Amino acid sequence: LHSCGVTTAGDAYCWGSNGFGVLGDGTFTVSNVPVAVVGGLTFQSVTAGRYHSCGVTTAGDAYCWGYGAYGQLGDGTFTDSNVPVAVVGGLTFQSVTTGSEHSCGVTTAGDAYCWGDGRDGRRGDGADSGDDVPTPMAVAGGLTFRSVTAGQDHSCGVTTAGEAYCWGDNRYGVLGDGKNTYSSNVPVRVGGS
Repeated sequence: LHSCGVTTAGDAYCWGSNGFGVLGDGTFTVSNVPVAVVGGLTFQSVTAGRYHSCGVTTAGDAYCWGYGAYGQLGDGTFTDSNVPVAVVGGLTFQSVTTGSEHSCGVTTAGDAYCWGDGRDGRRGDGADSGDDVPTPMAVAGGLTFRSVTAGQDHSCGVTTAGEAYCWGDNRYGVLGDGKNTYSSNVPVRVGGS
């Protein structure tokens, strides 16, 4: 219901629905034209999720804004924010991605972290509970990732060796491992070669 982009100067803009403050402009007002994300940050990338957005600054700091009830903003709270809030933990990110109620990021060292909703293992941290965690949790398995993408109820990533792994809700076989398990709370390799 919203979109975001980054200008060549590193300014972030969002537009569309502004429920929960997903546009990051300090308001809750719908906008059919791009509005500047507040905070004076210089972004290298921004991603729009279902009801929240996240971005990585040129310094490698991650910020999120919008709906935060599951901890998907990563700021240590379960609070919505209509302005960018820093993801805690002191990590330096190369990218972040937003799912439905969770977010993930890859550090400059290739480590993957996810935070927010833990149902069906969508954080990939090996936790067996559906507890929500508002801080980055390391994705299990010791893999080195090039990229990670968060879906609605699952996430997938590509390692630096070019192998694909997925974790989370496996309804409809979305994890791609050829198994009929309901979900996986750790990364499983996508089948095939």
